[in-house]
Amino acid sequence: MRNYGRFLTQKAPLGYLLVSLFSGLGSGFFYPLSGLFVVDALGASPLQMGIFLSLSILSGVLVSQRIAKQSDLGLDRRNIILTSQMSFIVVMVLFLFIRNYYLALAVMVCISSFSAAAMPQTFAIGREYADKDMGNNGTLFLSLMRAMMSLSWVIGPPLAFIVKDAVGFNGAFMFAGIMMSVSVLIVWRLFPSVTIKKAETATSVVNHSWRRIEGVPMYIAAVFMLFWANNMYVTTIPLYVSKELIMGGAVAGQLLGLAAFVEIPVMILAGLWATRVDPQRLMILGVTSACLFYTLLWGAEELWQMYALQLLNGTAVGICAGLGMVVIQNKMSTQMGVATTLFNNAIMVASLISSVTVGVIAQFFDYHSVIGAMIMVGLVALLLLMLSVREKKQPCPPEATAEVH
Repeated sequence: MRNYGRFLTQKAPLGYLLVSLFSGLGSGFFYPLSGLFVVDALGASPLQMGIFLSLSILSGVLVSQRIAKQSDLGLDRRNIILTSQMSFIVVMVLFLFIRNYYLALAVMVCISSFSAAAMPQTFAIGREYADKDMGNNGTLFLSLMRAMMSLSWVIGPPLAFIVKDAVGFNGAFMFAGIMMSVSVLIVWRLFPSVTIKKAETATSVVNHSWRRIEGVPMYIAAVFMLFWANNMYVTTIPLYVSKELIMGGAVAGQLLGLAAFVEIPVMILAGLWATRVDPQRLMILGVTSACLFYTLLWGAEELWQMYALQLLNGTAVGICAGLGMVVIQNKMSTQMGVATTLFNNAIMVASLISSVTVGVIAQFFDYHSVIGAMIMVGLVALLLLMLSVREKKQPCPPEATAEVH
């Protein structure tokens, strides 16, 4: 197994995998319930819920991007992760008592926004560890971390709703806080303290705006378009199969679950393939699979067809979610924090835009028409990605090194 067993037997790599799992479980218990919490527990209108979720996402994007730049200039990633995850725990404790909409909104914008830095910084420090200690297995290790995060989101949301139905929102939020507390303990005990030592020439590269790095803006635009299409699918499919295809409500859950079942092993396999094939070319394969999936979904009306198509869907998400972060890290090898946060924030903004898009299209047309939008957006993502393959990645100056204590 070419030393793959060390990922599960050695303390350091196992720590990174467990943090991905437990922090993902914490998030997976809270965020799927957040909209329902705002409406049912805080008594908000649908418009207020939309404002709440939008401001929560946008504040997280702004704060995490600012923190990312500082992390690449020397701010300790381990301390950032600890602070970010502890801010999530504070929010969970506060939401045990807060039942006022405006106070909850203030907590999300002022405190929860800092928790948005935890995930990208975890993958940034994981990449730095992999580059230093994993050699050719680095990409596979990052894919395993991403697979653990995906697994937590397969497990977390269904359990969150079960716990909420059994003991209410407070029980679910307590569980989310406990899961994140386990992650904090692992980070505190096992993660290294990482600061960046840079010569003057390297500092100029770190300060170089990502917008001016060749190939990066086009690639980030491709990631945004890809996950815009993907999130439109996730939002639309429960409504489409129940309202227009008149299938049982459980069908949507089965489709999403089957895609996740395919996605996780593909994510791990993609990490293996990336040792022999350029990850960005594998991304083209993933986006092509997504475009083919949306195109065939347009004409799929039988349940067996929709089940079969999840092989394409799972392949697309598995490759792109697993390797998408690796590609941007390769392009911005001296700005690991900014690179990882850009990828994460592109997905967050895509999630926000996709919800609005689905609502507008369904209001004036129908849910089937949303699939047409997925096809168009997916094709644009494929075009941008193919163009970005020709761009050069940012060189990594030999003077820039990460110092691990």
